[in-house]
Amino acid sequence: MGTITMDVGWDRSRQEVLLSRTCSYTLPARSGALARIRKDGYGDCGDYKLLRDGRAAETDGTKSRPIRVTQRSARAPAQVQSSFGLYLTRQSGVQRLTIALCPVAGPGGSELVGGGDYPDVWLITVRAPKWSFSGIAGTVESQSDSSLTWRVAAAPPTGKARTPSTCSVDLTRKVKTTKLPRARHQTRGEMLTALAAAVGGIGAVAAALVARLAGPAAPRRWAVATLSAGAAVCSFALVTQPASLAQLGSARFNNVFGTTPVALPADVWTPQAVLGLWLWYVLPVSAWWFTRRVVTGRPPSGRTLIAGCVPPLLCLAFMTAGGTVPNTGPWVRVAAAAVLALAVAASGRRLHTGTAVRRWAPTAGALLWTVLVTYELGRTAVIADDRLTVNGWNAAAVLICTWPAAAWLGSLLPPALRCTPRPAVRALCFVTLWAAVICPFAVAYLKAARYDVYGDRMEDDVWSQYRVSLFTGYSAWPLFVVTVCGVALQIAYLWRRGAMGGTGRAVEPVGRVLLVCAALTAYGSPDLRTATMWGEALATALVAVASLILLPLGSDASWARLRRVSRRGHARFMDRWITTQLIWDTRADFQRSARSALADDMTVPDFSDRWRELAVPGRNDDPETRLKRARRFALGTNAGRSPWTAGIVAAGRAQLLALPWAAYKAATSGTVGADYFMPFHLDAMFQTLRFTHWALYGFVYGYFYALLRGLTPVGKAAWLMLAILPAEILPLATLTVDPQYSQAPSVNDLVTGCAGVAGQTLVLCMLLGLWWEWSLARAAGMKWSQVRNFRRLSSVTVPVGTILVAGATAFATTVAGTWAQPELKQPDAVRSTQPTQQSEPSP
Repeated sequence: MGTITMDVGWDRSRQEVLLSRTCSYTLPARSGALARIRKDGYGDCGDYKLLRDGRAAETDGTKSRPIRVTQRSARAPAQVQSSFGLYLTRQSGVQRLTIALCPVAGPGGSELVGGGDYPDVWLITVRAPKWSFSGIAGTVESQSDSSLTWRVAAAPPTGKARTPSTCSVDLTRKVKTTKLPRARHQTRGEMLTALAAAVGGIGAVAAALVARLAGPAAPRRWAVATLSAGAAVCSFALVTQPASLAQLGSARFNNVFGTTPVALPADVWTPQAVLGLWLWYVLPVSAWWFTRRVVTGRPPSGRTLIAGCVPPLLCLAFMTAGGTVPNTGPWVRVAAAAVLALAVAASGRRLHTGTAVRRWAPTAGALLWTVLVTYELGRTAVIADDRLTVNGWNAAAVLICTWPAAAWLGSLLPPALRCTPRPAVRALCFVTLWAAVICPFAVAYLKAARYDVYGDRMEDDVWSQYRVSLFTGYSAWPLFVVTVCGVALQIAYLWRRGAMGGTGRAVEPVGRVLLVCAALTAYGSPDLRTATMWGEALATALVAVASLILLPLGSDASWARLRRVSRRGHARFMDRWITTQLIWDTRADFQRSARSALADDMTVPDFSDRWRELAVPGRNDDPETRLKRARRFALGTNAGRSPWTAGIVAAGRAQLLALPWAAYKAATSGTVGADYFMPFHLDAMFQTLRFTHWALYGFVYGYFYALLRGLTPVGKAAWLMLAILPAEILPLATLTVDPQYSQAPSVNDLVTGCAGVAGQTLVLCMLLGLWWEWSLARAAGMKWSQVRNFRRLSSVTVPVGTILVAGATAFATTVAGTWAQPELKQPDAVRSTQPTQQSEPSP
């Protein structure tokens, strides 16, 4: 007779459920099973299934002892005893466990019972003090309040059919933990909510940009149209079907102990081709048509509309030529979409001449056609199925739907550079951008896939990451290319309008978009994977809202004159402010000393004359408002520098100030949202983008200094700090306390990491503001002490104390080695949909 004892307990130090299994049985002296134990070093005690809340339990470590074999003599039977334990992941609340033991063949091919060498009868005992028993199945030998025992007969020898009995029990207990959980499964609703928050933030700044580019004619309509496009993105993300969840978290327990099965984003929600076509075809084509409106001042021409509408129809034709013939239903729906689009275009043309509806009716019909036909394309096998073999015609069908992003970025060159490049230059830019977007996918399909002997694709085929459709999944490369090109175009736009007195229709909203781009690149890769992380999504939304506060709407028109102030004019403003401030302080001193003077020898008329003479210069508003206005004009200019020069100088200063921790992060931590396989040195590009995002912050501060909220350089730097803090702290909070993204969640890491990041941001912004204040004083030919009164306690303690506290925090965090270094979970892992099979480990 053999015994199997399973003890279910609670480890107070780790605050985790501990399940230990002890197996004891006797084997004949010269049996084959005993020989295998001596050779392999482990015994076979059978398998069991462990479920938690109805799905495979996730483990957080093991506790095992070497197998023990006791034999008195060479001919005496051997007593075998093995012990093995599992720690389940930390989870507070009601614990519901299901333990099922099946007397069937184990993973090594040996039977649990019977079969010659093993015992014919087994006693299986489950001991679980303080747990409630229910759902008992099998023949029970005995039962008490804290234990349950089954007597299991041996399975018959091979050839004698009999269904083996199954022993199972449900255990329930309520516990309360004080530590963070070690496992969590994000839901599809959570991911889509995070995506909606990120899209909402990006849509807000994009709407302000589009409304300004459209000009004074109905800007609200353009803003509403942009926000409607963002809402359509979220709606398509909602209506698309997720990937088959199977049994989430039921990865096979393959002797990799201490590793928790991770529910990757692709296991919860897989972006389908409908959403991908909307992102990579509908939106770029719409933006391309709008760019034509910006350049020409009129709706897009007929040739432009035809160029955007024909490719989806050619895609269907190429599929048919490649052998993937859609059935009658898609063709009927495509024909109905064409009729509906033509009806919309024709109905608008019947209106009176000169109306906006008449002018834009063809564009509305073309956009309706594009939306409907791409929806049908997203449901075809060539576009949506990643496992489909791609031949020449099917490849052409996919490629013809990938060009709009390159065409849109290329069309932005004339408005950004304020000149029209030659056709050869525009064609070269288009081909280069198109090749940059699709190059990893093209190379992946050109390289032959590797298959095993069973015909399945091998898991070590690294190019399989990109041997998928461009319109599905979480590939980081295309969005990385678009982000880098977008930032470059924004910098070019600001460069062409960054001279003294230079103006631009969309300078102010471009600054907001640039700030959001810097926030997206704060931790590396801007893609769908990071957009579905709640920390990154909230950071994007908050930075977008903060940018509207940092750069108020219409500030470029209200304070444009401050950007045109020359160095001589700046010196006059500084002299006026210093004089006004001196008169203000002198009047306050005279007020304090007048009481004793009036009591001695000063007459009332003398007091009144001197009081009026010490009044703040000016007639409008009250004296305090006049003083504030003088300070704004003195400290709110670029001191004769052009906005472009000021932006470049501030970017260099910010990058220099952030160099220590930026270099430390680049050397010790990876990027967030990166692919499992990143070709063409993509990892180094992500690191470079994250390394230089501090320069983007500084560029926004210098270029838009006159427009930023605040009166003084330090005040403007404080507002910038408040705007960018969410982008630096919230993603780090996700990576330190969320078990979905961190292998070791810890509140200490959260506090330490957030304090370190906040200290870094404070140091950078305060030093940048103080340096700008010093440069303004130097440009006016004054000493810094004339601008900042170091004799006043608050003038010194506020910035210096802030810098010392922030610097000490950042230094202590760096020395401790714990700042911003979360143990990230791998982006990909081996997964299976089979139920968990628990077995003893190999040595």
